[in-house]
Amino acid sequence: MKRFLLPLAFCLVTLESGASLAQNAADADGVRVLLQRLERIVQAGDTLAYEGALSETADRAAARDFAASELAPGATRVVIRERDREPLGGTLPGNGYRVSIDVFTEFGNRARNSTWRLDVKRGNDTWRIADQRRLTLVEDLHRLVLNPTRQFAARDLTIAVEDLELGLAEGSAFVADIAEGTTGLVLLGRGELRFHPTPDVEKGQLKIFGGSETLQTRFDAAFIRVNPADLAALVSADRLTPRLVDPREFKRADELFRDDVQKSYAVDMADLSRDVWSLLPVHGDFLAEIHTPRYDTLTYARSTSEPEDVSFFDRKRHRNIAVYASRQALARHGRSYNEDELTTYDVLGYDLDVAVSPERPWIEGRARVQLKVRAPAIASLTLRLADSLTVQSVVSDTFGRLFAVHVRNQNAVIINLPSFVLRDEELLLTIAYAGPLEPQREDPEAIALLGQGRPPPTPDDNATALALQPERSFLYSNRSYWYPQAAVTDYATASIRLTVPAAFDCVASGELDADFPVSIPAKDSLPARKAYLFTTSEPLRYLAFLVSRFVRSEPVTVALGSRANFTLVAQTNPRQVRRGRELTDRAANIVQFYESIVGDSPYPSLTLAVVESELPGGHSPGYFVALNQPLPTTPYVWRNDPASFEDFPEFFLAHELAHQWWGQAVGWRNYHEQWLSEGFAQYFAALYAQRLRGDDTFASVLRQFRRWGMQQSGQGPIYLGYRLGHIRGDSRVFRALVYNKSAAVLHMLRRLVGDEPFFRGIQRFYRTSRFNKVGTDDFRAAMEAETGRSLERFFEGWIYGSTLPRLKFSYRVEPGSPGRVVIHVEQVGDVFDVPLTVMLQYADKREGRVIVPVTERVVDVPIALTGTLRGVEVSKDDGTLAEITKN
Repeated sequence: MKRFLLPLAFCLVTLESGASLAQNAADADGVRVLLQRLERIVQAGDTLAYEGALSETADRAAARDFAASELAPGATRVVIRERDREPLGGTLPGNGYRVSIDVFTEFGNRARNSTWRLDVKRGNDTWRIADQRRLTLVEDLHRLVLNPTRQFAARDLTIAVEDLELGLAEGSAFVADIAEGTTGLVLLGRGELRFHPTPDVEKGQLKIFGGSETLQTRFDAAFIRVNPADLAALVSADRLTPRLVDPREFKRADELFRDDVQKSYAVDMADLSRDVWSLLPVHGDFLAEIHTPRYDTLTYARSTSEPEDVSFFDRKRHRNIAVYASRQALARHGRSYNEDELTTYDVLGYDLDVAVSPERPWIEGRARVQLKVRAPAIASLTLRLADSLTVQSVVSDTFGRLFAVHVRNQNAVIINLPSFVLRDEELLLTIAYAGPLEPQREDPEAIALLGQGRPPPTPDDNATALALQPERSFLYSNRSYWYPQAAVTDYATASIRLTVPAAFDCVASGELDADFPVSIPAKDSLPARKAYLFTTSEPLRYLAFLVSRFVRSEPVTVALGSRANFTLVAQTNPRQVRRGRELTDRAANIVQFYESIVGDSPYPSLTLAVVESELPGGHSPGYFVALNQPLPTTPYVWRNDPASFEDFPEFFLAHELAHQWWGQAVGWRNYHEQWLSEGFAQYFAALYAQRLRGDDTFASVLRQFRRWGMQQSGQGPIYLGYRLGHIRGDSRVFRALVYNKSAAVLHMLRRLVGDEPFFRGIQRFYRTSRFNKVGTDDFRAAMEAETGRSLERFFEGWIYGSTLPRLKFSYRVEPGSPGRVVIHVEQVGDVFDVPLTVMLQYADKREGRVIVPVTERVVDVPIALTGTLRGVEVSKDDGTLAEITKN
């Protein structure tokens, strides 16, 4: 019955009498008049006038205290916006309301915003205030302006922060001041920028960007943001001399300031103000927008709240050049950190009700988010939500309506609380939001566009291509921020109610309720729609949904040892129904294979969504896999890509299915650990290739792992995650290293420790990490527990390093009957733990295969012969990532 409540409520409203509607309108006008009066009272700071707006039953002493704290003198502009209204208990219908309002008060270039809850009553045809309470308060909002009356001559000025120096031999400086002092500084003149990151890996990335491990370049302007308390330590006063303002220089500085001030620390005040309002950097934070002739704008930021608090950013190309922990942050939490441990709260569950119109594109929703405080105490919290979406209301079950502001260019919303909430206390927030939102255009797992592989089309080809345009599909997932979510991915259960246009269908995280989908007929100006309800019994890192036209297959029950009734269903675009049936059978076989290795299936069901696309690839949130099927008319080729395996067309499906275990059930605790998702999925797909197509196909896959891993290793270590290839915008580097090299590293580890300890280690790692976010150290600990040996050097070299072993190989045959051969291997340069597969070739054409563990600088391994030796070779079909020369 629940789904009929809204239509019934609509009918009741439409049946109200004309007199009743007129009375409601009069009530609304009366309350609106009261709020307009209140707006004038607040701007005047008139506490007596506030007292004059009270009802006869109001507590006047409490009202005076409220007015004394909330009505500050000196306001230059006040905006009051009503946010919510409900009937007031204890009053006759239409005679009282509980009203929530935002009160935005400007004091020149400073502002505050309060959220008030007012109880208002009608008395003698006028509305008055019966009670009042402040719910939230945001202070220290600043409308920064460059001071037109102050200019300084700068000479031999140096501003130095960690790993960055800005030098201005001669030039001008302008300031943006607030009451506490100077928070903004614009420098003009011929300056010199020097950036020299401390970590070796960041030196390597900087060399990719600029050709050297130190970036030294000229700048002609810079904008600096600091906390006023930090300025004296950064800028020597004797380097700045007051001078007369040059109007032309000020104009140039002001234009630069107006552009740069919006990029950081700015908040969107929505309908309260169109001006740019900024938050104040906290003590220790530093930001510099540095305008260079060669590189355009480079941004250096020090953000003390981040685990990697130093960043250097190419603003024009939207590329991170360097991101790392300062010496202070490194001492605090070490090289490896869990982003969950740095959050102030934990999301326990989501209850989402979302309507999407993907063709507009438009989304509106209501999210109930249950969270638990992890910090000792919090007075505000930050949720991720797309910048394009407007927060219409935030209501707490404890505090009522709360004030929220969007931080510009951050996909973040800050919600202020009226008082501290202590550790282990829970909050239930209801957030209403709406706005335009583009779906994810590029699937995270999609293969790169590498070029066109066909000659120019003929007219007949064009007609065929037009007839075979891919069916439209719209993906909203972890990079869309389509629902209010934790600042980092966070395991939680969810209930998702989705409505889509009647012409479309939907697949989402969770299991579809048996009573859905439900058709919603067109009514008045509202078009027909469909409603879906998905629920999750197991926690997920993030939620996703896919909208397209689908044909649903009959569910298939797959026999698994860990789950008695695992269900697999295919949802396919209409032209892909036959392909969907084929893939369902294959998917069932893959799931059974993976479950046999790991000993568990993390989710009770899986939906395989087969959609048309120009390129292969896919995306794998928990509970469903979206798999791209290229049309036969696609003009693109992709054979020169690390993730393209022509000898094994099932590879994409096998890779995406593996993500249900690796990436979803076992998450990565920060972006450095993404290899635990992609590398494991890639290796499990390779294991399935071996099972399905044999050792020759497996060897072919390993050769590709090796080729791409060795070719791109110089671009950085696996541990760099998404940043591999990021500077030059080459996603193949990321796939070559995080996918292929990582998979080769797993295979080398397996050959080094042996099959049984390796797969026991895989099971232990999964079992101890299930529905948690983990890192390399956790995987290493599981493997060391099963092998009884230290693997520190193995992981240091292969995950955190980017160099490759250089091996010199030789052998000698010792006399005897039948004798033995001694394999001699010498490592040149860094010492690695690396397995070497040696092929013994006998005179009778037999071949022996031996794994030689190379774990010291020089190793000599004797091997007993079983016949007359003809020669010894090193196999390159085993994925070993080493440069090998034979003496």
